[in-house]
Amino acid sequence: MGRLSIKTVCKGTALLIFVILQGLNAETATTSTSTLSTESQTTPATTSSPSTESQTSAPSTPATTSSSSTESQTSAPTTPATISSLSTESQTSAPSTPATTSSSSTESQTSAPTTPATISSLSTESQTSAPSTAPATTSSPSTKSETSAPSTAPATTSSPSTKSETSAPSTTNAIENLTVTEISTSFVLLKWDKQLEMGSSFKVNWTADETHGNVTVTVPNVTVTGLIAGVNYTFCITVVVADTSTEPVCISAWTKPDVIMNLTADDITTSSVLLNWIKPNGQSSHYRVEYEDKNVIAENTSIKINDLIPGAQYTFRVFAVAADNETKGRANQISLYTKPDVIKNFTVSKITTSSVFLTWAEPFGNRSFFKLNWTDENLDLNRKAVETNNTSYHITGLNAGVNYTFCITAAAADQSTEGETLCISNYTRPNVASNLTVSEITPSSVFLTWEEPLGNRSFFKIQWTSDKTNGSSTTNNTSYNITGLTAGVNYTFIITAVAADRSTEGGSVVTSKYTKPDVIMNLTADDITTSSVLLNWIKPNGQSSHYRVEYEDTIVITEKTSIKINDLIPGAQYTFRVFAVAADNETKGRANQISLYTKPDVIMNFTVSTITTSSVFLTWAEPFGNRSFFKLNWTDENLDLNRKAVETNNTSYHITGLNAGVNYTFCITAVAADQSTEGETLCISNYTKPGVIRNLTVNNITTSSVFLTWNEPGGNRDFFKIQWTDEKTNRNSTTNTSYHITGLNAGVNYTFCITAVAADQATEGETVCISNYTKPDVIRNLSVNNITTSSVFLTWNEPGGNRDFFKIQWTDEKTNRNSTTNTSYHITGLNAGVNYTFCITAVAADQATEGETVCISNYTSM
Repeated sequence: MGRLSIKTVCKGTALLIFVILQGLNAETATTSTSTLSTESQTTPATTSSPSTESQTSAPSTPATTSSSSTESQTSAPTTPATISSLSTESQTSAPSTPATTSSSSTESQTSAPTTPATISSLSTESQTSAPSTAPATTSSPSTKSETSAPSTAPATTSSPSTKSETSAPSTTNAIENLTVTEISTSFVLLKWDKQLEMGSSFKVNWTADETHGNVTVTVPNVTVTGLIAGVNYTFCITVVVADTSTEPVCISAWTKPDVIMNLTADDITTSSVLLNWIKPNGQSSHYRVEYEDKNVIAENTSIKINDLIPGAQYTFRVFAVAADNETKGRANQISLYTKPDVIKNFTVSKITTSSVFLTWAEPFGNRSFFKLNWTDENLDLNRKAVETNNTSYHITGLNAGVNYTFCITAAAADQSTEGETLCISNYTRPNVASNLTVSEITPSSVFLTWEEPLGNRSFFKIQWTSDKTNGSSTTNNTSYNITGLTAGVNYTFIITAVAADRSTEGGSVVTSKYTKPDVIMNLTADDITTSSVLLNWIKPNGQSSHYRVEYEDTIVITEKTSIKINDLIPGAQYTFRVFAVAADNETKGRANQISLYTKPDVIMNFTVSTITTSSVFLTWAEPFGNRSFFKLNWTDENLDLNRKAVETNNTSYHITGLNAGVNYTFCITAVAADQSTEGETLCISNYTKPGVIRNLTVNNITTSSVFLTWNEPGGNRDFFKIQWTDEKTNRNSTTNTSYHITGLNAGVNYTFCITAVAADQATEGETVCISNYTKPDVIRNLSVNNITTSSVFLTWNEPGGNRDFFKIQWTDEKTNRNSTTNTSYHITGLNAGVNYTFCITAVAADQATEGETVCISNYTSM
């Protein structure tokens, strides 16, 4: 703010007095109206109107017009009102009655007389005010010049130049709570908190990258129109009083981008769609496409959306988004269905002479129904499409032996969007031949005849099989002579009509014939187990159909010369009888037989218990099935104590005379009644307990250590486990018969336990324990106090560790003893002038273990 000249102050004071007087005489109230328009405005209100043409206001009574311009400005009188107008061309105001015009310019300024009112106009070109009939204030930013029509009332003109500087005092406060309350593609509504004082107004400026404008209003809100869509504008509000203004308060906002146009969908597939559109008017940074619960960003005016569900309906909403990545325009949307997915696993099954059963897998995604049609090979039986909601369809009324093409398509819920059509071709089955007969049977040939089936067929397939041989041939006739057969063999003859694809076959007609078998030879039994046996034999002379094996009340059939018989009872005796059998399952040769025992079952739950240093007790469970007795033996780890087998009928046995700490292996076997067939041997190993140690002693006892010694136990052992406890348990081990334990606490009772452990690290002998106190620690700072002719007072410090009490001795010619649990003692009954030796010893809780004695000598008083 520059310095104020006297002239300027006088002019300002006179102007203020004039305005006050005119305001007292005003007949109508001042009304503020802000109007933004693209053409003209004549109503009495506050109107803010941006326009590319002109703006005209009806004449009004008292008004004050303030105009700032970079070229020239002329103000016409207006009535009291506020009209805010934004224009890119010109603005004209009609003359009015008395007014005060203030104009600041860098060139020239002319003011016509007006009546009291306020008209604020900011322009870079020109402005002309047309007469209005209601109070108004007009603010118009322009790119040309601003001219105001002359008025008939006296006017005061103040024109500060760029060389001189005039400042009026400002009493206004800053704008508060400036907010943007409504935004569209072309306008914003600004509101703020501030009450105007007399003679002041609000100046609103807005700028963007390439545009700017301003308007002056007298109410705390303004609607700025004529903006460009999708542009970031900065709006600044200042309070203007006379020729001064407050610091601007600014806020930025983006206008909404305009709606996109011509949204279309192309290249629709099962999982994707290509969206295209035309760029909206105005500006935008990018586009947001929303569908389902997803949104994607596009920089261009097209985007391919992938990973869609086939046959599903999608609604795509496309917004233009401003460069702030938040402000978006109104959406344009399009709805469509993706194509249903291609059908998978389209198969023809249950093919008969007149029907087929079609099945297919449900395609991935959605679909409404399936459209199905079919044609024969001549394409003259094209049916209308059949619609179905199922994944199968039974087609009937077809002709036998004919090639049909079946096509299926999945359709979406819009009844028109279809997926890819899938087709499959298949022949219906030819009809079965009838009346097959076998005649002219010889050892090596037969003659077959049959009747022609109904419908189509290409040829007949003839098959004959036996247990070891088979053959086949084809013919176009209804008869065939088969030669080269083997005597005594059962043959099955099969006649089948085949379609032209050489694979689709009709039903078969079958008949069989056979000869008689001979006796089998060399029946043997191998691989005898607890529940099975393998029987082998040599094929009999001639031919046979199969073999029948009988045992107990069971019969099994085999076509080979060996069979494994399962599910037998362990340790049981069986007799097997084997026959060669003809194909009629009745004619059989002479039997060959064999008898045997199955192996007894393996013993279960074999355990060693009641283990001592010289014995164990063995127990086991009775095996499943049969057995005669159990055979038991055992060896030590050197295998040099193998005993003769012990036989027993019991399920337990007590073995004695063993050595301590030795690992023994105990083996048991169940034996069948033939005294020779044995089951699987089951073995278990276990150590006998090591012998107990002897003569455990505690030596070299100190305040923090002891030395343990003991005698070696009888038998074997691997190491000794050592444990000692006070409040907690400590463990260690050694292979020696002595151990030095350190780190103990003074005066504590410890229990020391020694156990011999076998080489399995688990089997332990009997534990031997001994308890002993460590020595209490030596007392410290023994002193003699309060010495009299017959008494002294002894004090000392508590030793480290534990102690139970203190033993006190004092001597002259004889020794006196006493004890205390305190760390002081008052000795009386002494003789005057005698030298006494006082000794203190800490004693443990066993009343016997003593720490080191501390002595001190002193004379009693004379």
